[in-house]
Amino acid sequence: MNGPFDDGSMPARLRAQAEQVAQQRQPIPPPQSNEDVMRQTHELQIKQIELEMQSAAPGELEQMRTEFESRRDLYAQLYEQAPVSYFSVARESIITRVNVAACGLLQRDKSQLLGRRFEQFVAPQAHGVFRRFLDAVFSSGARQVLEVQLFEGVACRTGRMVRIEANVDAASATARMLVMDLGDEHARESALQRAFVILDSIREGVLVTDSGNRIISVNPAFTTITGYQAEEAIGRDPSFLGGGTHLPHFYEAMWRSLHQNGSWYGELVNRRKSGERFVESLSITPMRNQDGAISHFVGVFSDITERKLAEADLRELHRELDQRVIDRTAELLRANQHLQLEVHQRERAQEALRDAERFFHATIDSLTDRVLVLDRSGCVVHANQACLAFVGRTSRPLQYLEFCETDPRWQRSAGRELAAGIRSVIAGTADTFALEYEFATRAGPRWSQARISRFLGEEPLRVVVAHTDITERKLMDGALRQSHAQLRQLALHLETAKEDERKRISRDIHDELGQNLLALRIDISMLSARTEGTHPRLHRRVGAVLSNVDTTIKSVRGIMNELRPMALDLGLQAAIEWQVGDFRKRSGVACRLLIRDEALFAAIGSQVEIVLFRIVQEALSNVMRHAQASQVEIELSSDACAVYVAISDNGIGITPQQQRKKQCFGLIGIAERVTALGGHFEVGMPASGTGCRLSLQIPLPGAGRPAA
Repeated sequence: MNGPFDDGSMPARLRAQAEQVAQQRQPIPPPQSNEDVMRQTHELQIKQIELEMQSAAPGELEQMRTEFESRRDLYAQLYEQAPVSYFSVARESIITRVNVAACGLLQRDKSQLLGRRFEQFVAPQAHGVFRRFLDAVFSSGARQVLEVQLFEGVACRTGRMVRIEANVDAASATARMLVMDLGDEHARESALQRAFVILDSIREGVLVTDSGNRIISVNPAFTTITGYQAEEAIGRDPSFLGGGTHLPHFYEAMWRSLHQNGSWYGELVNRRKSGERFVESLSITPMRNQDGAISHFVGVFSDITERKLAEADLRELHRELDQRVIDRTAELLRANQHLQLEVHQRERAQEALRDAERFFHATIDSLTDRVLVLDRSGCVVHANQACLAFVGRTSRPLQYLEFCETDPRWQRSAGRELAAGIRSVIAGTADTFALEYEFATRAGPRWSQARISRFLGEEPLRVVVAHTDITERKLMDGALRQSHAQLRQLALHLETAKEDERKRISRDIHDELGQNLLALRIDISMLSARTEGTHPRLHRRVGAVLSNVDTTIKSVRGIMNELRPMALDLGLQAAIEWQVGDFRKRSGVACRLLIRDEALFAAIGSQVEIVLFRIVQEALSNVMRHAQASQVEIELSSDACAVYVAISDNGIGITPQQQRKKQCFGLIGIAERVTALGGHFEVGMPASGTGCRLSLQIPLPGAGRPAA
């Protein structure tokens, strides 16, 4: 098969160019009498010029390769600052690599994420689904997609949904996961609408089938490639496109791979509506519901007929070139063909670079965040559509540092602070810079977060500035803080009302029931004395009743102490000493009370006395029920600012996981009581290294807040 260079035109053109260059150079003067020497000299000059022209091509190819490697390093740096979240996890779901956006999604530092299981950030009810998803990724090696709910504690957002797209990196034996925050239902609906817009605009054909392999949706590119309209394809099996071009065992292997590996990728030959055959590159991915069952299949394909023809032509050309290398007489033609091939490769590489640059610009233009690329002087090199819509288009290049320092819409000197951060990144004193600021707009003040990063390859320095609107988050944070403050005030009010009610009930029991029981005992005692000698049986019965009355009086006294110990009327010190004695008697655990300064009781108000007594009571109750301790120590001290209480035991201690259990109402109640009074509460370990230590400090009335 003849190649495109077999007509001999390229050597003729190269020869003509060499002739022109030889005429411009000073010829070597040969002897005037020898025509053969003159002709040989001319031929040598032509050969030399041809070799010089051929040697220039490898240099240009090397320069092109260097530029390509520089671009590759540049995009590798963009991975770290990409606005989407990237994770690399091992088979056990241990996180091995994350980017900045991933840290922001989980609101953890990189050091807090590396080495931890990604499964910890997934809602408990979705753990099984996530493990099966990860096993499918590693077992099949194909791309898998999962929508899953995050754990309630992640980013303080309840029921947050994320979309995970994962595939296997065979070189590092890890799974690369792209995690997109789907947000709440409204955000997911918006994301779904954007996905439909993207599907309608991409060049690859997309078809979606149900679990029975019946087409339920196609995009416009499907119609462009196959010629079938959507209504002609929906409801049919995708095999109607094949037209018998593949044997049944081909499709059997395809379905077997789908069910075993979780995906299928390959090339096959189909027919257009016109009957014309075409080669397509097809990727099929199953979609699973919450219980892991396959609900849909998504197929993405592109027409690679031209590429296949080009590859066939290229293979044939290489065969021809290899054959001509053997023939010495065709050396110049071979060099010519190599030169043309290198030029073609360079053009393709340049086009690939231009495509990559266009893709980069299109990608950041599609982002809702405002993204700018600045040069070393602070001038805008590129701004995406969101940024242009925010500040408006300008007729001249925008000096962004000047805009930050002079525009009056920046609130509280945020513009000057941002400009200083950009300068520090440009100067290299900081790799990144972040700032939350308020900016005045026509619709009102808006809060945003600015993130600045730099990348420096062989090309000039570039700085990326990304602005994310966080107004809604700020409003939610403020409302949440206000709600927490109101809840603390309500809790304090409820505790105060509860203590008042306990005090009232205790006094009513003392005044009414206690007096009645005492009068009843006196009457029964008198009856017992009168029947002692005259009615023995009645006397024994009266003695039993008197014993029951005494037991009832003790029970009433215990109920009164549980509601509000009478010792509280004698002061906090007496009440705590009574509580410690009662704890020793009931538990048999040695309890030591240390009071560093008895004058502290005079400075404590009645409200603080009740809180401290209830905290000590709750702490001793927890020790008796859970600690398995043999010694307890209670220490009270104070200074000019606050009262300090430390309760330590030598028991089994408490782990951070146990502290976060929903059933830890005792510790939660202590923390809320202390926080409502403006104090500070900690759970730690004693100096001995075993047991548990509760430390709290409560500011005194009229004193400043103590250092935590």
